[in-house]
Amino acid sequence: MKLSDIQGERVFDVIADVIDPIANIAQDEKASAMFRREPLPEGMTAKQFATQRARKSLPELLKGHKGDIIAILAAIEGVSADDYKGALNLVKLTRDAVELLTDEAFVTLFISAQSEKSSGSAPENTEGKSE
Repeated sequence: MKLSDIQGERVFDVIADVIDPIANIAQDEKASAMFRREPLPEGMTAKQFATQRARKSLPELLKGHKGDIIAILAAIEGVSADDYKGALNLVKLTRDAVELLTDEAFVTLFISAQSEKSSGSAPENTEGKSE
């Protein structure tokens, strides 16, 4: 299941459940590197570039953020982390991870978490204020 497939009031619960694990990953420079928007280097195909980025970031993401990944995937699937872990195998993890990483809604949410941490505080809204 993709984040973009979730509908109705369940959206609130899932977003609430994935905020912390997404923020944890976004704050890890090495693990979050594969999610950063970067220009395609000259002479490299999109597939080559994606593979290169995955080689650098995926081990850190998988080894350093198992709990975060499980929390995200369990929330999207609508089960507890323990139930998700109990059903986990290589095929399930691969399928679920690919679905998640190709889900535009998740990527957008993750990138917004990254930009929030890198931009510091939000700019003040001065519209309508008198001096």
